[in-house]
Amino acid sequence: MGDLRDPWIADEAGRRGRQRIMSLPYDIEALTQDVALIVRRASDDLARVEAIKPLLARWMPRCEGLRPEHREPCDGRACGHLLHSAADGSFFIISVVFPPGTSSGVHYHGSWGVIGTLAGVDEETKYVRPDGPAAVAVGQSCELTKTDVLRLPPGGVTHLLPPAEGFHRVRAVGDQAGVSLHILGGSPDSHPHFLCDSAARRLVDFPMRLLLDRAPMTGG
Repeated sequence: MGDLRDPWIADEAGRRGRQRIMSLPYDIEALTQDVALIVRRASDDLARVEAIKPLLARWMPRCEGLRPEHREPCDGRACGHLLHSAADGSFFIISVVFPPGTSSGVHYHGSWGVIGTLAGVDEETKYVRPDGPAAVAVGQSCELTKTDVLRLPPGGVTHLLPPAEGFHRVRAVGDQAGVSLHILGGSPDSHPHFLCDSAARRLVDFPMRLLLDRAPMTGG
């Protein structure tokens, strides 16, 4: 072996080490255990999200432990499948399926999240609310400004860091259903989740629990 003090050799050794790690078995249970450890130890939401991203990236190539039904819509409609909810209410994991061409609608997450695309292509549009209270709540205005549009093929990872990065919309583009894994702060009952009513331009409560097994399907 060459001298590891040589920068090129050290980088190559690191790359091969990462490849070996990525090739090892890593199922949804192992991912859940690692996420639980990070959630307990991370100093803040940013540190938590950045530490979870490589774990999700490691799991996504094989999706070990994700059953076929977790990749399917519910009676042809968009929905989420609950895979894990921490006993202490600190985080939960769901798979989300959008049939081709359907959308989540513009909505707000009031807690952190890491999202990875497993199949299809998800288009994520990010927004900010330049005016209004810093604390986002039901009944407030959802007059938003678009800040970015991301196309996320399989393996793509994005995140939620409210309040600045809490508003977004996800749409399945192309002719294949969009399937993604969401690791979210809180529980299905406590995770703040508000939908932007397109007619009233106001935020309405849309509990995460309602997304499980069945969710409204919107076009565009």
